[in-house]
Amino acid sequence: MAQTLQSVSQALKILELLQQHPSLGVSDISELLAVSPSTAHRLLSTLLESNFVKQEQPGRKYQLGPLMSGSRTASAVEHCIEIATPHMLTLRDTTQETVHLATLTRAHTRFVAAYESPHIMRVTSRVGRQLPAHATAAGKILLSALSDAELAELYPEGDLAQPTTGSIGTAAELRRHVAHAREVGYARNMSEAEPGVGALAVPLRHPAGGVVCSLTVTGPDARLNPTGDVRLSAHERDLLRQLSATARSIEAELRY
Repeated sequence: MAQTLQSVSQALKILELLQQHPSLGVSDISELLAVSPSTAHRLLSTLLESNFVKQEQPGRKYQLGPLMSGSRTASAVEHCIEIATPHMLTLRDTTQETVHLATLTRAHTRFVAAYESPHIMRVTSRVGRQLPAHATAAGKILLSALSDAELAELYPEGDLAQPTTGSIGTAAELRRHVAHAREVGYARNMSEAEPGVGALAVPLRHPAGGVVCSLTVTGPDARLNPTGDVRLSAHERDLLRQLSATARSIEAELRY
């Protein structure tokens, strides 16, 4: 019985380690758990058979499997919210605009945290809401982290729903916007999700290099870009500078 409990405890520790690291090999697990390579291999083989972990190819490192991948995503987002909160409050106070944290759920932007602008005329919290990713700055910067194949799977050729007259209308147009976001490192929304609302978004990357969330400053177009110019206004450039600096500060504290 004691040996069985020890094996269960070690298996749970492996899953915890894989939540903190994108992939680990037998030697990594052996060293981190202070067990022999044969014990590490036995534990990983058991977890592999039950789909708790996976290997892309035999002999390669292990990752969380289908039964646990959602857990890792949830843990990473919760960790990101925890780390980002004080930085978001500071950004809200310095920009005087609403600040959001968002994730990507298939082809939708899901808002997971927000701090509202103190202005009477402001964008209110979107927490709990989902909006089409192609119509939001947060969604477009998150889509820019996908491969071309992943993007094509989400958006086959054809027309896209347009929440406003300013929304992206086709998959081809979306690809151009995503390519631009990859190039410049930010995405912009000008009345694309809701009339009169603009936003700027940057990615938040975890230590392994993937994107876990997007950080967004949102406000009325009348303040962000009163002339409606396709070029960034002076105010938008200042917001983007503060947004990017905040993202770097958050990323420096992310563990997974």
